[in-house]
Amino acid sequence: MGNNVRCRVKAAWRTIGACLLLGGIVSCSSYKILDIDVLHPGKLNVGTKNAQILFIDRKLVHQLDSLTAHQLFSSLRLRRNEVVNHFYNGVRDGLRNGVQPILLVKGLGLNTEYIPDGYTPAPISPEGIAALEKVSGQMYILSVEYCKFGVDDAGRLMLDSNLFVRLYDPEGVVVDSATTHKLDDVDETLFEGNSYDIICNFFYNNGVKYAERLTPTWKPEERRIYTNNRLLNLGYYYFENENDEEARRIWNAALNLKPKVAASAAVNLAWFYEKDGNFSSAKALLEAALKTLQANNISNGLSVYITDYIKRLEKRIKDETKIMEQL
Repeated sequence: MGNNVRCRVKAAWRTIGACLLLGGIVSCSSYKILDIDVLHPGKLNVGTKNAQILFIDRKLVHQLDSLTAHQLFSSLRLRRNEVVNHFYNGVRDGLRNGVQPILLVKGLGLNTEYIPDGYTPAPISPEGIAALEKVSGQMYILSVEYCKFGVDDAGRLMLDSNLFVRLYDPEGVVVDSATTHKLDDVDETLFEGNSYDIICNFFYNNGVKYAERLTPTWKPEERRIYTNNRLLNLGYYYFENENDEEARRIWNAALNLKPKVAASAAVNLAWFYEKDGNFSSAKALLEAALKTLQANNISNGLSVYITDYIKRLEKRIKDETKIMEQL
């Protein structure tokens, strides 16, 4: 199906759990973990070729922040522009790691303007966008609408909704908006310890996460290879030694054994289909295995994993169209 549906297998293999020796009874793991990378689509489509984004800081400062920013600089040597720069660096590096090449250009020259506390600025006007594009050309604009600091009684920075950003399309229409709170998808956080490095990393990581909204990105996932049977384990031997053809032949033979073994073999074979981008065949194989387990009143960790695997494949099927539109 092409690079947009491939999985990249990492070299590391590890066994789940250690063997447990108690009173002469040995209980070992029944499967291995395969570490893979799965391509996830961006939430937005910013074009498929020569996409460019102009990053600007409107330098809108809430009046109270002029005081808290001074307090933070006194205690941490942390300036407002450093926070914005770390977010920018995260976006830049995140886009570089994405599959769709997107050029991020940093705009300069805007002057600081003070706004009332709690005020959310209106989007940049079409005239303002047009003025920016005279300098930058036809491109998307990612704008830091404001950067604010909440400080508690002990002078600690509250990492919640500090940065508010909007993404404008080349016509000046706002197509996305988010805050650092939403980007990280976490509850309100009060950082303990006031560490300069950790605060900067927080904003950098939020920049990386925002980049994932704009371009398909490889993300780590895990798959199981079951070995809880002599035949399954033999297939794993060939699989581990990169003889996929023999491993596939052995696991196909295991489909004719008792339900638990057959279902385990189906999981192993599903990986081959998924690796080749044939998500529908992998899903159909797992659905048949799950149906057999249910018919035999078997409900265990294997059936739970198969159910979860099917959901992952369903997501990959839906994501495939989005990814193709973004490449």
